[in-house]
Amino acid sequence: MTTEELLHQYRSVYYSFPQSLKTFLGTLYGSIPLSVRFGKHYDIHTKVIHKFENSSEQFKLDFMYNKTLETLLFAEKNIPYYKNIFNAYGVSSDSYKSLDDIKLFPVLTKNDIKKNIDNIYTDKFERAVSYYSGGSLSTPTKYFLPNSSRAKEKAYNNYIFSKIGYKYRDRTLLLKGRDVADLEKNIFWEYEPIDNYFLLSNNYLSSCKFPLMYQKAQEFKPKYIFGYPSAVLSFIKQLKFNNLQKLDIQGIILASETVYPDELQMMQEYFEVDVLTHYGHTERNAIAYRINNKKYDFLNSYGLVRVNDYELITTTFDNFVMPFINYKSGDSVSGDAVYYDNTDILSRVDNIEGRTQDFLVTEDERLISITTMCGGQHLLLESTDVIQYIQNEKGQVTVLVEGQNVNKKKVKEGMQKLVKNGIDFHIKTVEKIEKTHRGKRVICKQSLDIEKIRTK
Repeated sequence: MTTEELLHQYRSVYYSFPQSLKTFLGTLYGSIPLSVRFGKHYDIHTKVIHKFENSSEQFKLDFMYNKTLETLLFAEKNIPYYKNIFNAYGVSSDSYKSLDDIKLFPVLTKNDIKKNIDNIYTDKFERAVSYYSGGSLSTPTKYFLPNSSRAKEKAYNNYIFSKIGYKYRDRTLLLKGRDVADLEKNIFWEYEPIDNYFLLSNNYLSSCKFPLMYQKAQEFKPKYIFGYPSAVLSFIKQLKFNNLQKLDIQGIILASETVYPDELQMMQEYFEVDVLTHYGHTERNAIAYRINNKKYDFLNSYGLVRVNDYELITTTFDNFVMPFINYKSGDSVSGDAVYYDNTDILSRVDNIEGRTQDFLVTEDERLISITTMCGGQHLLLESTDVIQYIQNEKGQVTVLVEGQNVNKKKVKEGMQKLVKNGIDFHIKTVEKIEKTHRGKRVICKQSLDIEKIRTK
């Protein structure tokens, strides 16, 4: 077990320390090279990234073929679920002769994982770490990943962030993650010295505490902002509302939420810097990024990424605990795509639109992407950009709008025009739309089974 793996288990204890002790210990630990903290896997993956990204297309195709074969061999030998389902489908690793042959193997869904969780992973070769993520119908799905996956993730993220000049431990304002507010002490921020982050509480960005939070952030003098799109937008909105000077930063990194075109444009124009959007997911099967409004670039040494019916289908590399084979990610793509020659392996794509559950369903079962709704909402909502869609039955959607000065009739008519009158919208104004415990927005609460509707 590496130092990072050991200490990560006790991070809650570290967070409870007084700031002075955290600063001392965190600065000391943060100064240790990542190759020491994360062990050999960090260096291995760093070298793989650079080798792959600077090689010929034939090298990349061979690499992906061999890593996929490695995953198949491991799965059929060590994972009971795959042994059984491969037999049922009449396939084996011997059936895999080319990249295209991955289509012969069955797909894996979140429901498959939930039903077979005890037979779909092994801890014989590496310590299995449990993770949870939201899935269809808002039911969390449990996964097991190898301990070393954190080292791999760190290597790939550092490579991606470097695309806009970021160097590990550059001073960064963090607008994502755990809440750091202490009401009794009137503190709504925290310095995290390990990664050199200054965290602000997302839950208080829109409160009267913002000027004080801004002052502390300004004193920190960050070079970058790293956060949820919704939090960065709230930060900009409060700067304008309070007539405060914008921070002198060099770039913005967005993660964990879908960012919409109008939002991206607002950030670029306001700060006049490059905005890097990071794509990843809890399962750690695929990773991609884009700069400003360019296409998303997938790092294909990370995992195999295909598209079927606009949905990302992924297969893991380097996962010797719970491999994912032809996994239906639940994330959809749109626009022009670039594939490797003579394959359906995705290299680049215009847009990643988030979960397939982030669709609204009309009365006649047409699916309307939330991206479509968010692209038009700025024309309808002049006093707020915070909304949430809730759907429990076809053709009926409740829209929560944060704020009071909202023309409900105008909003309803505009939204119905966007969906060509296929949905009856019920507009409700609320004082505050709640976020997750980590400060993420939930723009769509969809109770209908979108996957079932899509495959009818």
